[in-house]
Amino acid sequence: MYADDTKMFSLKKQRLIMDPPNTTTLQQDLTRFQSWANNMGMKLNPTKCKTMHLGRSNPLQEYTMLLDDNTQHHIMTTTEEKDLGVIVDSGLTFSKHIQTQINKANSVLGAIKHTFKALDPTAFLSLYKSLVRPNLEYASVIWSPKLKRDKDALEYVQRRAIRLVTGLSGKSYEERLLTLELPTLEFRRQRADMIQMFKLVHGLEELNPAPCSECGRMIIQPALNVNNRGHDFKLQIQHEPGPRDNFFTRRATKNWNRLTQDTVSANCVNIFKNRLNKEWKNKPERYHYRFSY
Repeated sequence: MYADDTKMFSLKKQRLIMDPPNTTTLQQDLTRFQSWANNMGMKLNPTKCKTMHLGRSNPLQEYTMLLDDNTQHHIMTTTEEKDLGVIVDSGLTFSKHIQTQINKANSVLGAIKHTFKALDPTAFLSLYKSLVRPNLEYASVIWSPKLKRDKDALEYVQRRAIRLVTGLSGKSYEERLLTLELPTLEFRRQRADMIQMFKLVHGLEELNPAPCSECGRMIIQPALNVNNRGHDFKLQIQHEPGPRDNFFTRRATKNWNRLTQDTVSANCVNIFKNRLNKEWKNKPERYHYRFSY
C-alpha cells in the first residue's frame, strides 16, 4: 500500500501466476484483503480497480470483487496504468511513458527557445538541468529503455536542446557535449542504476531493511563465488526471460560488479557518487552516443 494506492501480486517465484492453482490463490487473497479493508474502515472501490496481465503465457484470468450490494464485479483489464508518475505497460517496454516524458521536455524546450533569443553555456545548463532534463530522467531506474528507438528518441531531445547554445555551431553532438561537460542521457541512466544499486546493497533504501528484507533479497543476491576477482559486494547476474529481460537487476549487475572496491565500499551516497564519477571519468558512453539513422 502507498497512500491510497494498493497493489497485489505473487511475491515468490515458485508461485507463477500462469498456473491455475495460483490464479485461484490470488483471487482468494484479493477476497480476504477486501474483507480486511472493509473491517478496518478502508473500503475499496471495485469499479476503479484494474488488472494488468504480464507475460506471453499468462492465462488472462478474470478477477472479481464484491460491490456494496454484495454482487460480484469483474475487475476491468488494462494494458497500461500510471503508477507514481510512471506509465507501466503490459509489455514492460515503457515506450508510452518515454514518449509522454519526451513530449513534456519538448514543450519546456520550446518555451525556453521562444523566451530567450540567445543562451550562453552557463545560462543554458542552468535552464536545461532544472527544467528539461528532469522530465527525461525521473524514475529512470524503473523505465530505462530496452528498445533502441526509445533510447534514440530520448537522446534526440538533448541533441536538439544543445543547439540553443551560442558558439557551438559546426561541432558534432559529442564535441558539444564535451565542451559543455554534459554527459549523454544513456550515461546518466547507467549512473542512476549504480546509485540505486549502492543504496540497495548497503541497506540505504526502505526496500532492504526489515520488514521488507525478503523483497530486498529477491531483488539482489550476493555472488555465489566470493573468491572471484573484484570487490566484496559482487552480485549474481540474474537471467530474466520475457518482459523482464531489461529488469533493473539484469541491466545493472554487470556494471556494478566491474566497479572497484574503493568505490563500492563508500560509507555514504555522496562519497559513492564522487568516487563513481572519478572511476567513470573516461567511460566511452559519457560523451559518445551512436544514433540509428
